[in-house]
Amino acid sequence: MSKSTYSNELSHIAKTRICSDRNIILHDRSIYNDSGIYFNFNELIDNKFKILLIGSEDISNPYFGGFFFFLGTFPDQYPFFPPNILARTQGEGTRFHPNFYVSGKCCLSILGTWTGPPWTSCQNIGTVALVLKSLFIENPITQEPGFENCIDNRAIMYNKVIEYRTLKIAVIDMLNNPPSIFECFLPIMEQKFIELYPKFNEKLNNLMEYNNKTFKSPIYNRNNSMNVYYDIISLKTIFLDKYNELIEKYNIGKHKENIPINKSKIKYKRVSPNELAKLYNIGYKKISENDNNLWIVKETKQGIKKWVKCKK
Repeated sequence: MSKSTYSNELSHIAKTRICSDRNIILHDRSIYNDSGIYFNFNELIDNKFKILLIGSEDISNPYFGGFFFFLGTFPDQYPFFPPNILARTQGEGTRFHPNFYVSGKCCLSILGTWTGPPWTSCQNIGTVALVLKSLFIENPITQEPGFENCIDNRAIMYNKVIEYRTLKIAVIDMLNNPPSIFECFLPIMEQKFIELYPKFNEKLNNLMEYNNKTFKSPIYNRNNSMNVYYDIISLKTIFLDKYNELIEKYNIGKHKENIPINKSKIKYKRVSPNELAKLYNIGYKKISENDNNLWIVKETKQGIKKWVKCKK
């Protein structure tokens, strides 16, 4: 047997093994769900299956709260060949991970699409899902050949792009308009969004310091598709509106910490230099990287150093 086919002309062995895989998944469903892994199968035994992965529940992870869809196709000769997997959470030309192409191709050795430990017939779609889930790490650029030890500004820029696009596309866009055939996961996604909303709000508050800034990915940036402008104020409103919509849909009371945004308390963009004034001598002047104006360190009557914008 030299080549796999995906025509849904499943062999008897393939049908038996697919049925076994499905039963294992259903039996261990709660274990997978606790890890943020969800499966969906068609009622009749065929060669298709769907996976939803929650990127991460760690607020510092760039994939926090993201809804990542994958479409799987069993080969006619399963399990002697691996399933074909396509990433279906897409938008704005975003390369969400070095292993996931914008075309949907997933590069993994067990799928036969990359070098490394190959697929074996003792593996199953649960194995595949766990490997996919393991890719949502805090510094994903290290998964790109040549960047294995990258922890410099390139890693930071790529993370910032992925972090914002995850919130905007993998969370909000997928909730509002999931790809066709993945609507089956909406109840799970909506409940998970409600559960994570306090953390989403906390994360967005943490990102306010980057509001109105632009980040450019050092890789995969064809036609500036990986340039991201951080509009956190708008995103906070979008998240709050979605939360209010869903708690009304599911008849859930509002939490007091999730009341509508008080615009008078919004943290606006910093205009003075980022460095603390106390680090410099009185009279020190510097052009701010935030507004390109000249600022000087002065001392208040209370003896506290602060930045004061120089008069033109």
